[in-house]
Amino acid sequence: MLGISCFAMMVMASSCEKEVDMDVPGHTPKLAVQYSLSTEEPNKNMFVGRSQLVLSGNDLWRNGLVKDATVSIKDGSGIVQQAFVYMANEYNPEHGNYKPVNEFTPVPGKQYTLVISAGGFETIQSTLTMPVSVPVQSSSFTADAQNNSYNFSGRLRIQFNDLPGQNNYYRLIVRLLDAQGKIVGHAFSNNANDDIFGEEVEKIELNKVFDDGWAKQNVITFSDKVSYYNGGSQPTQLEVTLQHLTRDLFLYERSRENYEEDNPFAEPLNLHSNIQNGYGNFGGITISKFRVKM
Repeated sequence: MLGISCFAMMVMASSCEKEVDMDVPGHTPKLAVQYSLSTEEPNKNMFVGRSQLVLSGNDLWRNGLVKDATVSIKDGSGIVQQAFVYMANEYNPEHGNYKPVNEFTPVPGKQYTLVISAGGFETIQSTLTMPVSVPVQSSSFTADAQNNSYNFSGRLRIQFNDLPGQNNYYRLIVRLLDAQGKIVGHAFSNNANDDIFGEEVEKIELNKVFDDGWAKQNVITFSDKVSYYNGGSQPTQLEVTLQHLTRDLFLYERSRENYEEDNPFAEPLNLHSNIQNGYGNFGGITISKFRVKM
């Protein structure tokens, strides 16, 4: 029976194969970049690449690097706040990144524009307004009784005031700290949230973006069972990071979560882009933090 089943599957698979002639449209390479301005991690390196024909077999991470670009971030008045220069990797000169030449931390509520130009490409740019800070109002953690020195879990509850009169986009990240404030692990969601205000709403998961379209009374409450592996270290507190994101970054992250690169049966899906004359995303993240003793 096993042999008959395998033969039938082979016949079905072969019957699905069919040669189809198709016209492939021409493609003009464009610059591509994905970069996020963050109040917590400013002055990050940047990778500038290029696009290619959809049927091309080139590995863009290996062959798509653009090394001669001029890169800058300007404020709302057009003044350059940060410039970048290409630096090759010391271990492999064929790879590299654009490194900032000066220190710069974005200001919440301010507007910034990323501009990139390179020979043979159209100049690309994107403008954003940094989100304002949204402080965490309260947070609590109740550990489970069966925890040990390596695996730990418990109920985490976080509440913050959602900004009224606008659409907002967030992400929660929780890290474990020891007595010296050193990061010794990361927490992750392992169960569905409690109902919020008694209603079924979109599930909030740590480390994933979410919006406030369901929030009422301008309050968002996260209440979930979380777990973490700490490698035998002794964490003494949880550090809650609330990221307030720009809309374009939220849409990019959502499209990336839904993208299935290796699934031949998945529907084609374009990653969200807000880059003029190019591809990619320029996003903004404003950070608020809160620590909870364990």
